Amino acid sequence: MEIGRRGYLAVLVLLLVLHPVLPLEARGYTFIICCALAIPPVVGVLRRGPWLPWWLLLGALVVLTLSNVVATFGGPDQLATVPLMVSGGHAGLLAAAIALVLRRGRNDIGGMLDFGVAAMAVGGLVWTILLYPAMEAVRAETGPRMTILLGILALSGVLGALLRLWFAGGRLPTLGLLLVALSLALAGNVVLARTSGELVTGESGGIELAFMAAYGILGLSVLHPSSAELMRPTAAPVDRLTTGRLIFLGLALVLNPAAAGLRQMTGHGVDGPLLLIGSLLATTLVLIRVGRLARQRERAELRLRHQATHDPLTGLPNRAELLTRLSAALDRERAGGRPSVVLLFCDLNGFKQVNDRLGHETGDQLLVAVAERVRTGLRAGDTLARYGGDEFLLLCEDDAPESAALRLAGHVEKALAEPFVLAGELVTVGSSVGAVISAGGQGADELISRADQAMYRAKEQHRATLATQLD
Repeated sequence: MEIGRRGYLAVLVLLLVLHPVLPLEARGYTFIICCALAIPPVVGVLRRGPWLPWWLLLGALVVLTLSNVVATFGGPDQLATVPLMVSGGHAGLLAAAIALVLRRGRNDIGGMLDFGVAAMAVGGLVWTILLYPAMEAVRAETGPRMTILLGILALSGVLGALLRLWFAGGRLPTLGLLLVALSLALAGNVVLARTSGELVTGESGGIELAFMAAYGILGLSVLHPSSAELMRPTAAPVDRLTTGRLIFLGLALVLNPAAAGLRQMTGHGVDGPLLLIGSLLATTLVLIRVGRLARQRERAELRLRHQATHDPLTGLPNRAELLTRLSAALDRERAGGRPSVVLLFCDLNGFKQVNDRLGHETGDQLLVAVAERVRTGLRAGDTLARYGGDEFLLLCEDDAPESAALRLAGHVEKALAEPFVLAGELVTVGSSVGAVISAGGQGADELISRADQAMYRAKEQHRATLATQLD
């Protein structure tokens, strides 16, 4: 691989050195060879796996190479197709870069949007200061002008996203080379558009060296060993909606309208398409960015709320959440005027022995397995909560509370009837269950205390069954 990369670099340097000193009629050959030079490395990468970015890049390079062949050897009829082929090749390059950005940076979409919006704003400024006056001077038609504008904005945005990947993804050498190649292509397009009003020119000059170097460095980036890392997503960074980030996005939004306003105030023309397209693109991306941050904040709040109300081991509602639900159920019971709240206090029998003999990790696994079994088959509206240690509470609201108490106690007994397979052993546990029905006018703590007492009476009777207290 090292020898191949050195050979590639030697050929590239030779072409770049020879091109300016060759006769004009021979320079088309070196340009075509340099463009085609990047194709074999991409084909070689495709052998590792059919990654979409490489297929898009290969297609773009083939189209651009063919366009250069037609521009060099084609007749008048064929030459008319060159601008379309060049536009298609550029679109393919952009698509390949976007596909790469989305694969490598899929865990950092927010950061790439930030850099992309900022880079597009800079691209719009380049258009306003350098390209728009040149377009007006050569009276460029609307179609080519819009094509150039969209190309400059899109390439600027992709460069910004790649720059974010380079900073956040360990500064891969292959990404650095790719950034250099696309920067040269962008600079070449800016110079071409400024001098000729289009992205295709029949003149041979120094600008061709920039494009040749861009093609060559693109192939060199694919040959670099770090290119294998490009298909691996970067780690997800911390992403927060800070004041600085909001100011940053706001400045990116107002940069081009402000530049247009200054031009108008100084008596210069204003480019309406840039204001329309640039503002639509930037605003859309910023809205997507802010929306992602808002959803991320909402998810974080939901996670915190869940952590505050649920047991981290079993995922069941914790003691605080049980008290909240029980208090709400008692309020509804008082409003209805008749007993309907049933509470079961369940304490596992044999858990301590398992925990001591097989270890705390196995004990935790047993608690998770018990929670899953008991939770399975409960009716909608029933609540199973972990009260602490090996204690679980079952809460139910039912118009027939006595039947509900018997149903839930039987459900617990059935759930624990089969042994558990833990640490390669069959483990059996039972449960002492105390069940109470609200007498009306009681608070949550008092009802839990009554259920606890009923459970201890069941345990004293050495039964893993039900002791029911009806008041």
